[in-house]
Amino acid sequence: MSQVRIVEQNYFEFTAALRSAADNGKRVEPKEKERWKTFVRENRIQEAAFKSLADKKYEGMQAVIIDEEGPWHGYYLYTSSEEACLKWVRE
Repeated sequence: MSQVRIVEQNYFEFTAALRSAADNGKRVEPKEKERWKTFVRENRIQEAAFKSLADKKYEGMQAVIIDEEGPWHGYYLYTSSEEACLKWVRE
């Protein structure tokens, strides 16, 4: 059985990766319902649990997915007001 970790990411490196993903059409926002649901289901992300844990640490967390190959592939919660970023990692 795989284990889940929530990993803190460097906010500034994350924002650069997010811009790159957006430029390449690999940034997925919650409003893209079908694409979002597919990614969440395929990667077995427990959105409510992740958001609940993140909200205890930071305020105003927003969800986004980077759906491209490489180290930044994944589901993130981030907040620009606190310059913080968390990644859902399943091992």
